[in-house]
Amino acid sequence: MHRKPRGIRHHLWLILTIILLGSCTGYWGYKTLVDFTKNHRATLIKLFDLPSDICFPSHSTFRNIIHSLDFEI
Repeated sequence: MHRKPRGIRHHLWLILTIILLGSCTGYWGYKTLVDFTKNHRATLIKLFDLPSDICFPSHSTFRNIIHSLDFEI
């Protein structure tokens, strides 16, 4: 059964890597991280050997992950 985009699960390593790369290149904020994945889609796919039809995380996924991180640790 094909999952709708709402049910897609992303690997945490990929989300954190996108957040790190995006923020290092000036993409601050949840929606700008989505722009980063759109602007650098081909490079990310090649660099991390991802499937060409990958759906990158949405801004709400980036938000949820960032808010769940414990920066005190």
